[in-house]
Amino acid sequence: MKSTWNFTPINEKTNDIMQDSHYDCQLGETIESVRQQIELMTTLGDCMSAGFIQKNINPIESGLIGQLQFSKVTRSSIPDLLQFFNTFNSRSCDYSIGGILMWTDYFKYEIAFLNSTLFIKGYDKESDLFLYYSPLGIMDKNEALTLIEKDAAYNGNKAVLISDIETKFDNQVINISETHEYCDKWMEYLYDIEKFLHFSGKKMEKKRNHLNYFLKHYPDYRIEAITTGNTAELIDFTKRFEKTHIDSDLFNYESRQTLEVLKQYDSFPFEGLLIRINGNVVGYSFGEKIGDTFFVHVEKGDIAFQGVYQMLASSLAQYVNDKHPEVKYLNREEDMGNEALRKSKESYHPSLLINKRIQVLNRELVKEPQAETKIG
Repeated sequence: MKSTWNFTPINEKTNDIMQDSHYDCQLGETIESVRQQIELMTTLGDCMSAGFIQKNINPIESGLIGQLQFSKVTRSSIPDLLQFFNTFNSRSCDYSIGGILMWTDYFKYEIAFLNSTLFIKGYDKESDLFLYYSPLGIMDKNEALTLIEKDAAYNGNKAVLISDIETKFDNQVINISETHEYCDKWMEYLYDIEKFLHFSGKKMEKKRNHLNYFLKHYPDYRIEAITTGNTAELIDFTKRFEKTHIDSDLFNYESRQTLEVLKQYDSFPFEGLLIRINGNVVGYSFGEKIGDTFFVHVEKGDIAFQGVYQMLASSLAQYVNDKHPEVKYLNREEDMGNEALRKSKESYHPSLLINKRIQVLNRELVKEPQAETKIG
């Protein structure tokens, strides 16, 4: 479904500015320095209550008090990102290593850490909008929004805040106010992992038939976990796969990123499997586990073998269920506005949808440095 970026701006928020004044004492400390000490103590206390210190999580701060300092996302960012994703679980692929690292060049992702909080920023060339995602961490939401709005002001007002709204597939009742819109092409599809083990139930009968066809006609199939020992075969398979599919910017980008991941597979926290028939790779799939959700980042199969995709999906579900019994959902991610892909995802009868709420950030462009807004 084609996405339309038709937004209504929210009203600009105002913040009182505390004028600088000096605290006349023997040490000559100013109110500002006292405020910073109090803020530091408060942050440390919040970190302890949030589990950062107990879990030896020490996020690297890349910002100053009152402002954000973004840096490019690279593979070296993975440990810091994982600390936040595993501490503040989200079922959205926006907060996964694959969702960020594999799409960092496409959306120009950048990250910043401030006061034990992660900020993610990107850019969507189709809409010419800067994208800010709801922060993960302990910072007060209003304080975080103020920081985001301040940073967005330098982008010429062409910026939006994206937040996730989880709904059941068969009950999409969303309260859309005049200040919010939803981006259909970024909606994510989540499935009950139990339904994928054997595609049980009447609704999954067609998928089960495809699975049974594969099992009956290719009894010599073999399943292997993906390791650095077989990624070279997967790279060759992916290159052959490219030649049989539609040539598009999006497909070509995803394919290039998949190849890059396979070349450095042990650098990522990914798990997956491949299927062989007569010793040859006919399909593979991999993703990552965060909280109660497994994110399926890549799934590629040779359709010359009927039922290969159902076999991949069911086998991966069983693999995840055996290794991570706490996982409840498979997130098979967005359809990116592709109607055929949307119909395919819906045909598996998702349990949950993650809708992306879009909120316009309506600050005036800051051309000259302005007075700092005092927090606290």
